[in-house]
Amino acid sequence: MSRDLHNMIDLLIKKSYEFLRRQEDVKYGLLKRISDILKKCRQSIKAAYAQDFTMARRLLDEVQHDIEKIVKMASKNGIYDTWPPIVQTYQEFLEAIFIYWFTSGREHRLKSKPPPASILYAASDLIGELKRVMMENLRRGRLDEAENAYSLMVQLYENLSTIALGEAVLPGFKRKVDVNRASVESAFTILNEELRRKAFLSSMEKYFEKKHNDNSQRV
Repeated sequence: MSRDLHNMIDLLIKKSYEFLRRQEDVKYGLLKRISDILKKCRQSIKAAYAQDFTMARRLLDEVQHDIEKIVKMASKNGIYDTWPPIVQTYQEFLEAIFIYWFTSGREHRLKSKPPPASILYAASDLIGELKRVMMENLRRGRLDEAENAYSLMVQLYENLSTIALGEAVLPGFKRKVDVNRASVESAFTILNEELRRKAFLSSMEKYFEKKHNDNSQRV
């Protein structure tokens, strides 16, 4: 190997190392900020379920502002919004927004366009979250609300199950859709059992009420 070639390779190695080292430092800083953002997303979801929509919206506004800052910092340092932690951050943010919409009936306008993958992942995660909502409504005896949650689960699954993209574009998405199918199927079974139970109890109440009225008329 000639000395010139050796020096050239050494220079390339040095520049590559310096670039990746800078990226490493930036990514560690971004990951710390992302951790705080994900915490706020969970707090927003909790507030939405508690019907504290003012707090939920305030947290969503903060998250949106924080995401804009980390995306700008990442882009400045050659890190794109396809970086998995950024995709996940948008995913969690969108799920919190979807739950806010669902629980409050109010929209929350996005100021920046999320990565397409984040939207699909968030919609998939929402199906599992809606099953928990359905179960909680059943526990509280809110059958109409439970049916509403299940109906949205089915609509989302029907949309997502038609998406035919490979692992190279949407890693893990097919597996998530398989999990979604299992969630929808089990939710259908649970909801149907509750509907049959309620119908049975209603028919029994009517039967005993009629029998009581008939006995009263005889007396």
